Amino acid sequence: MSDENSYFKNALQNFTKDVACGGAIRHLTDLGLSAQEIRDRLDFPMDLKEIEEIRRQRLIDTGVLPSEKGIEKKDYDIVKEQTKYGRTTFRKVPKTSPRDPFENR
Repeated sequence: MSDENSYFKNALQNFTKDVACGGAIRHLTDLGLSAQEIRDRLDFPMDLKEIEEIRRQRLIDTGVLPSEKGIEKKDYDIVKEQTKYGRTTFRKVPKTSPRDPFENR
């Protein structure tokens, strides 16, 4: 198979996956579900590695994870929490400077 045909085939597969469940994966990521929880909810069979890749890109796009181009200094930290029902969520917490132990003397 020529390079042009393999390029087209790869592009078609990526498009099909995005149409079939890309939006669902991004939405479920926004709700805080893990890759395995997302995989369990999809109607279209998809590899866990591909789900994690789409999920990771969504977290980068929304600012939850730092971009690959370089870590920007942010005034918040990302905290991963788990509810009493086992659901994983992420939230932004403002950074606080460490207190000076001699501040109130």
